[in-house]
Amino acid sequence: MIKKGLLILLLFTLFSNLISAQKHNVVNASIALRNEEYVDAKKYIDEAYETESTSNDAKMWNYRSQIYLQIALKQDNLDKNAIFKATEAHLKCLQTDKKGRVIVRKWTTKEDVLAGIVQCGYNLFNKAIEEYNSGNYVSSLKHYSAIFKIIPFDTEDQLKRGNITKETILYNSFFSSKKMKNNVKSKELLQELIDINFNDPAIFVQMSNIFIEEGKTDKALEYLALGRESFEEDQGLINTEINLYIQLGRTSELIGKLGEAIALDDENELLYFNRGTIFDQEGDIDNAEKDYLTALQLNPSAFGANYNLGALYFNQGVETKNKANATSNNSLYKKLNMDAEAVFAKALPYLETAHNLNSEDKNTLLSLKQLYYLDGDYAKSEEMKKLIEELK
Repeated sequence: MIKKGLLILLLFTLFSNLISAQKHNVVNASIALRNEEYVDAKKYIDEAYETESTSNDAKMWNYRSQIYLQIALKQDNLDKNAIFKATEAHLKCLQTDKKGRVIVRKWTTKEDVLAGIVQCGYNLFNKAIEEYNSGNYVSSLKHYSAIFKIIPFDTEDQLKRGNITKETILYNSFFSSKKMKNNVKSKELLQELIDINFNDPAIFVQMSNIFIEEGKTDKALEYLALGRESFEEDQGLINTEINLYIQLGRTSELIGKLGEAIALDDENELLYFNRGTIFDQEGDIDNAEKDYLTALQLNPSAFGANYNLGALYFNQGVETKNKANATSNNSLYKKLNMDAEAVFAKALPYLETAHNLNSEDKNTLLSLKQLYYLDGDYAKSEEMKKLIEELK
């Protein structure tokens, strides 16, 4: 019969050996890592991770973070979730003791752990893009989401320098969500971008499009109006709002609202410009011309009003020119041709001003190229052609 004291001693020895064996897994994992033997390193560190005595050991987390980061970077076929495991382990390594020191300081400096977690961030971002391009939108969204836990530790803006920010992650995540046709998630992501004042008017158009898809046109108009408050001069927002009012048969309502706004603020060029754009799209050329001219009286350097008025005259000239070419009456042809040339001449200074204000606007360059050609100024027409080619 084994005596009680001896039994306790045997159990203690057995338990000590077991703990020692598990700690050897961590040591073996570190050796395998040093030798770049990632299959063995993974095997040993997984055993240590899955064993209660070492599952939350600081040394285990230290080597697990490094092993799984290397697997993610160099041999990700060993584990498709390697980068997630590396991220989790790095975050564990950054936990602190009562004195505020990172728990892995005996083996790795805080600076090295931070460098590792930044690498995790870059890997997650690049992998998210790869997954998106491969059509794996759920996985793409999962990779993007994991970066949010890393950003607070990017104290030296290394991720930010690579354009990996909260804003870009949210925006890219939206496109993954959109591909998944997950309107709830898409609206959540867009609202976050709106709340942090993301500098892109397209988020309001995207939000509006979702509400249109859901049949909630009032909400769609509400977000377009909200967008214009932040991006008053954005032509995309203006046109989207006008087109929606046109689709809904509510153009007169929008014209009325703008008229009321002008009555309260008759020196606001944008109100005249917006109303002129609506008249223009509705084919009310006279009223469109009046509003564009008023907008330019208030602000001669407004690109939108210069371009739109120039385009209005240009289109009138093209229409008149087509009528001239269509007639067999020689006297009528001459008259219409002279009328077209006169309207083209009216268009030219406004389009030239628009070009001076924004030298990279393709539509302005295309219009000027044609105008100069029609006017016989082939050198300038060729110059516009070259500028257009440089934009491609």
